[in-house]
Amino acid sequence: MRNLFILVFFITSLSFAQFIQPQMKFVEDVYDFGKIKQNSVVEHTFEFFNAGGDTLKILDISASCGCSVGKLSKKEFAAGEKGTIDVRFDTRGKFGNQIQRIYIRTNEPDNPTKIITIKAQVYIDTTGAPKIFFDKLFHNFGKIEEGKIYETSFAFMNTGEGTLEIIDVHSSCGCAAAIPKKRKLKPWEMSEVRVEFNSTNYSGLVTKYITIRSNDPNNPEVFLTIQAEVLKK
Repeated sequence: MRNLFILVFFITSLSFAQFIQPQMKFVEDVYDFGKIKQNSVVEHTFEFFNAGGDTLKILDISASCGCSVGKLSKKEFAAGEKGTIDVRFDTRGKFGNQIQRIYIRTNEPDNPTKIITIKAQVYIDTTGAPKIFFDKLFHNFGKIEEGKIYETSFAFMNTGEGTLEIIDVHSSCGCAAAIPKKRKLKPWEMSEVRVEFNSTNYSGLVTKYITIRSNDPNNPEVFLTIQAEVLKK
């Protein structure tokens, strides 16, 4: 009988100890912003309350890349007291599905770190944007003689609504020079990239690449390929 009394007392004490501990409970711990435009800033307020019997203390809040947490009005909450955490998400440089987490460290003994999550699908608004279009992306010189310079050109057009700007042109080697005729094109204006290939000191099948960088938001890099079978004299 005495052992039973001790067991009941121990269980009761344990349950009471758990009851008087602080306990952070969120009304929702995940929020989905849905589709949002790139370069916009959105906010959401997470509500929580202290479901325990002792004072809840928020010790620290940290966020993963891309979001920030607003300043808390207070860091201690009595039993049953409600509070909020404001989360701000900056979509600059983000694209596609996004998952960002906020970590809250508290004095809750059994589960000191709480995690709340925001989700979003970030899209690029291409209204009024330029669009680069090449008539071809590959050119084969065929069989060529070593030591000579060969030329070709890649025609391109701005099929978008905004001004297209060629930001940079880079070739994979010094043997290929690529020069755009114009670097700024109005909507539906055409131009070309002239490519020279110097076959000196090459033999056999040779493949080189030219990278075209522009302000087209959907296709910022275009890769052109030149190929040749170089024959020694």
